[in-house]
Amino acid sequence: MKIAGPIVWSSPSTWPWMVYAWAAFALIGAAKPAWHWLQRGRGESWPLADGRIDSAQISKPGFSLTVKSGHYLAELLYSYSFAGVSYSGRYTRDIPAAEEADEFIRDLQGKAIAVHYNPEKPSRSALLERDVELLLQSRTPVPLASLPPPRSIPSSISSLLPIFIALSVVGLVLSLWVHLGAVMGKRVAPESFFWILHMGVFVVWLPAVLVAQRLVGTTNRKDFWKVVLRNSPDWMRYMVYAFGGYAVVNFLLFMVNAPNGENGTNPPATVWRGFSGHWMAFYSAALAILYSASRSSAPIDHS
Repeated sequence: MKIAGPIVWSSPSTWPWMVYAWAAFALIGAAKPAWHWLQRGRGESWPLADGRIDSAQISKPGFSLTVKSGHYLAELLYSYSFAGVSYSGRYTRDIPAAEEADEFIRDLQGKAIAVHYNPEKPSRSALLERDVELLLQSRTPVPLASLPPPRSIPSSISSLLPIFIALSVVGLVLSLWVHLGAVMGKRVAPESFFWILHMGVFVVWLPAVLVAQRLVGTTNRKDFWKVVLRNSPDWMRYMVYAFGGYAVVNFLLFMVNAPNGENGTNPPATVWRGFSGHWMAFYSAALAILYSASRSSAPIDHS
């Protein structure tokens, strides 16, 4: 793949569109967790008030920027009082399946819950995830006979898992190969591999995300990796964590040592090293998620 004009890696205006696509992909993925983290951080320091859940309902938005397509929105409306004045608030959770949304709101209406409110503006409040989880765990368990069947991977996806697993292995091996070469200051692969490995990440990562969402369901997000890697061997989990941590450090080093001057269309070894660290992280994570899903003991849904 040829790029018109020389690329100067110290000048962002000359970077190819693929670099910006990667940046946008990372920012979009981090935006919602970052916002929740900020909200949670502020709410942690706010004082507590005794609250009550007034209603619990489910909706399925036709289009939403905050709810994934096809997912359900579970909404809790709660009330609390401060200095003799009543206030209300809203808590929402994005849930992929109807039966899980039903289970989430089960028996919550009328329950007491701790509410954190802003002392400077009492009308602003928040329910912390840990308080919601405690409330969910305090409910009477559902009889086993009435539990919905375990979530499974649809046959339309499960039949393709071996293909995506193989592509993830190939991508990881090639990424490791070019990275080791770049560490030694060499460009061991043709220029086309730089763009092929970029595009390959999207090919394997999108099905990995779909599978992960299917497996995780309403599981607390802090346990995300525990759930999606549950059926993978220990060495594979450690590999994902190691490549993920290494990718961050490697990219920071790349940004510090980004080459100056015109480097043409074929990136120098320093650039190969910078991006291949992220390739290894994404390919290894996709491999582990897809492999874990393929070994899931849940029955396959043939509907």
